[in-house]
Amino acid sequence: MKRSPYRRYIAAGVTAFCVVAAAILLFFLLFHAAGVRRFLTLLARILRPIFMGMIIAFLLLPVHRGILGFMKATTPDSSLKDQRNLAFLNVLAIVFSLLFAFFLVYLLMAMVVPQVYLSIVGLIQAFPDYIESVQTWLVAFLDDNPEIQSSVMSLYDSAANSLEQWLYTDILPNLESIPSTFQWLRGSVLPNLTGVVSNVSAMIAAFLNLMKDLLIALIVSIYLLARKDTFAAQSKKVVYSIFPTRTGDLIVEEVRNAYRILSGFITGKLLDSMIIGGITLVCSNLFKFPYPALLATIIGVTNIIPFFGPFIGAVPCAFLILLVSPIQCIYFVVFIIVLQQFDGNILGPKILGSSTGLASFWVLFSILLFGGLFGFAGMVLGVPVFAMLYNIANRLVRRGLRKHGLPQDTGFYLGKTGPLSCGAGDVPEEKNPLH
Repeated sequence: MKRSPYRRYIAAGVTAFCVVAAAILLFFLLFHAAGVRRFLTLLARILRPIFMGMIIAFLLLPVHRGILGFMKATTPDSSLKDQRNLAFLNVLAIVFSLLFAFFLVYLLMAMVVPQVYLSIVGLIQAFPDYIESVQTWLVAFLDDNPEIQSSVMSLYDSAANSLEQWLYTDILPNLESIPSTFQWLRGSVLPNLTGVVSNVSAMIAAFLNLMKDLLIALIVSIYLLARKDTFAAQSKKVVYSIFPTRTGDLIVEEVRNAYRILSGFITGKLLDSMIIGGITLVCSNLFKFPYPALLATIIGVTNIIPFFGPFIGAVPCAFLILLVSPIQCIYFVVFIIVLQQFDGNILGPKILGSSTGLASFWVLFSILLFGGLFGFAGMVLGVPVFAMLYNIANRLVRRGLRKHGLPQDTGFYLGKTGPLSCGAGDVPEEKNPLH
């Protein structure tokens, strides 16, 4: 087929059009950032059930694969040749995975929620006694320190005078007569009550909306688990249709590594946090700490956050114990330090292994960066996400060094490095040159 003489000009025109379109799009994004942000927020709210379903399917995928592998191992090979039998086994694996998840959630709620409820009720009932003991201690402390007592009492007198003035100028005049009382209730109290009722209605509507999203997310997770192989095959088709074969192989390999890092970290961290919460519950009962179930829940949940999680959970727990017994608070702090040393040096490495491959500095960096950008979710997912980016950068560095015939051993570049064009390729390689 004869090539068109205008093909080069057409390619140049298309390139120029794409450049101009990209510039216009960048200009629009920069000068309409608020509108773009609102649109993305609306889109995220609409697609929230899809995202939740993807998270549920991601968490259930290891369980589903384990159950499906067990079923395939116990099924005759002649039956596995029929695709209908494989589809039936896949459906059974999904059903058993969901039943396992529901049972695990029910077991945790049945064990933890009643104890946490009793602990919170006991804390609320005992709170006046705590306030009284703090006041007693404060009075005794101020008696021994007259300078501080004069400053504190001046603040107390100012607050008391303000409260007294509010009572005698705003409250009592409105209660002296029935007409003024009704007028005050209609003008001041009822609008506030209307706001409270509207807030309660908004909370109920938000709860019902969350239940609806969870139901849709559950359906989405079932569909994703049932069609995961098809979706993976379709994604590969798209990748190989756009990129060359070698680049497509690299992208597929990186996606597999990213899944391995993210899945290993999340499942391992959840298991680690459950074990830490259980150890905290047992030891809190042994050491007679108050509110053991509440302490174990707080420590277990905050332990999901790497590095900072133990300290975040220990602060409110120590404060609760301090209200009851300062001596037990000291014992609890010592217990948390020992527990986190055990978790960080023994239990955590055994469960997580080398799922991330990050040094301690990069763990701290990723938590601070993603936590500042995305809050609690960023603190939890920042480490595995940064580990995926780190792994990609690691491979690119290794590829560039191999391309230039340079050594990959980090020790080779320590100190003053000589000319790299002479015999540099004879140095042995290292698996991770970024360490």
